[in-house]
Formats: sequence, structure tokens, C-alpha cells
Amino acid sequence: MLSKRKINKTKLLKNEKNFRLDKFIEFALFGNNGYYLRKKPIGRKFDFVTSPEISQMFGEIIGVYLLYHWKEKINSKFNLIELGPGNGTLFKDIERTAKILPNFFKNAKIYFIEINKELRKIQEKNLNYFKQSEIRWSKALNFRSKLPSIIYSNEFFDCFPVRQFLNDNNNWFERYVKFNEKENKYYSINKRVISKKILNYLSKYKRQKIYEVSYSRNKYFEQICKHIKKNRGVCILIDYGYNKKIKNFTLQAIYNHKKTSIFENIGQQDISSHVNFNELIEIAKQQKLKIKEFVSQRDFLIKYGILDRKKKLLSKNLNLKKNLLDEEVDRLINVDRMGNLFKCLVVSNL
Repeated sequence: MLSKRKINKTKLLKNEKNFRLDKFIEFALFGNNGYYLRKKPIGRKFDFVTSPEISQMFGEIIGVYLLYHWKEKINSKFNLIELGPGNGTLFKDIERTAKILPNFFKNAKIYFIEINKELRKIQEKNLNYFKQSEIRWSKALNFRSKLPSIIYSNEFFDCFPVRQFLNDNNNWFERYVKFNEKENKYYSINKRVISKKILNYLSKYKRQKIYEVSYSRNKYFEQICKHIKKNRGVCILIDYGYNKKIKNFTLQAIYNHKKTSIFENIGQQDISSHVNFNELIEIAKQQKLKIKEFVSQRDFLIKYGILDRKKKLLSKNLNLKKNLLDEEVDRLINVDRMGNLFKCLVVSNL
């Protein structure tokens, strides 16, 4: 799960000459003054714009997919869990789509996993259709319920801290972070890996020059898979990522829609990395779950009707501007934009 442990900067610097990269990222994102605890990150005026903010059609396609799975595979009371709801836009589009199947929400116990207080306020405001008692907010996953679950997320798994390893002539080095008190700045160093446990793990990647891993991301997803295996359900996640060997590290920082160094604007900017979908797929298989879908965002949205949805919107409302809808869809499915970079993974035992 996303750590709720708060990292004290002063204590961290005094007690350690250097510290792992993932600990620095956790500090910058989730510490006392971390980015995800205190800032509104999502929207055209902020650091990044997600697919639901680009077009209502994205959420509508997700909604139709979830409705189908519930009706065909569950059709009873269930948990509906959104990981990192952002502004609540995706849920709002799903809610509007679900009007074609009223029993969907009548049987749903709704959970939002959200650690950002400011975003929670926005969610409560944007989702006033629901009484607050009908949505349960939590900072972490809590799988006490034994009901089947539908779990979904968009751009959630990219925010987990990563560790970076470099292979130099069969010697593995890990990237660490140091703080220069005189210059008052952070910088990275490479530290040779001596842990036998880690070296044994890295032996699987001896043919690679680099390896980037998020153990916390993998553990979080494993927790979801174990719950689905035990209680039935489906998990659909959409994020930017890869399923091939990477030639370069994917860690990046975004500040006001521009890429920056991870050591700048600490606590004020987004830090993320591409999701290694191969590892998530392997975790799901280890839990004996079916891989229902693993495709690009482009293929998923086209397969489940975004082009037809665009036509219907234009035919129902002549005031809609065709070029605006064309731009929205192009941004979502164009292979040179979000279409290929973003992947959709659906795992289930239904």
C-alpha cells in the first residue's frame, strides 16, 4: 500500500550519509510536506492532465466495461473501489454511464483510496449526487469485506517510488541520493550492491545494463490480486508503462507541465516512473488470475467503442464541435500521443 509513514527531512539527513533513491522519492511525494499530501496536482492549470480530464468519452468507455463485468459476472452486492480518484471526474463519468443499469450502484459499496486532503474536498464537491455516507474514503486499501470487488485506476501505479540499478561489467550498482549541506542541494551517486539477497534477485537481469523496480508497487498490486483470488473480482488499471526491456531509466519529474530534475522543487512537483507491466502480469499469474486484457490504451478504447461514442455524441448534440471531439479522441488514441504509451491491464478470476 502507499506508505502513510511520514519522513522527517532533518532526521533523514542527519542519520544517514546517503539514502536510497526510493526513500528520497517517498519523502518528496509522501513526506510531511510531500507533493501528494498538500498540492492539487491534476488539471490544465496544474502539473498534469489525465485522460478523464481530456474527454468524458474515456470515463464512459471504462464505465461500460465495468457495467458489463458486473452484470455478467457478479450481479449482486459488491465493492466498487477507485484508486486515486483525482478530481472525481472518472467516477462522475462512470456514474452517468451507469444510469442505463440502475442496479449497478444500488448494489455497490463505494470506496475511494485517497491520501490528498485537498483532492478529497474536490471529490466531495464534484460528486454531490451521492451522499457522503454512500462513499467511504480511506488512505489505504482495507480488504475486510468479503464481497467480490471491482477495482479500477487511471494513472495511479506510476507514482510509486522506484529503485534503480546499473550493471557495469557484471557488477551491480544502485543509485543513491546525497545531500550537500554547503550547497544545500541533493545529487545522486552510485553505490555497489553487496546484499546477497538483492544480487540474487538481480541475477535474473544480468543481460540488462539497467533495471528499475518498484517493490512497493509490486507489493500493492499483489495485495489486490490476493483479495480478488480469495473473494472474486476484477481489477482494471490504465497507466503509462512498458512490457519490453528499457534502454533508459523512466523516472521523471513534472513541474507546471514541464520536465525537471527530481532534485528541484521538492514537494512541489510530480515524480513518477513508467509501470513495468511484465512484473504486474507475473504477479497476477502467480495468484492464478486470468489476464483478461493487456493492450495499449488505443486498442482498448477502440475495441470498446470510443469511435462509435464520438459519432453518437455528435449526432445527439449538433452544438458540439467536431474538431474538438476529434482532438480529444486523437490525444487519447494516437500512437504518437497517449495511445501507445498508456497500457490497459485487466486481471480477474470471474
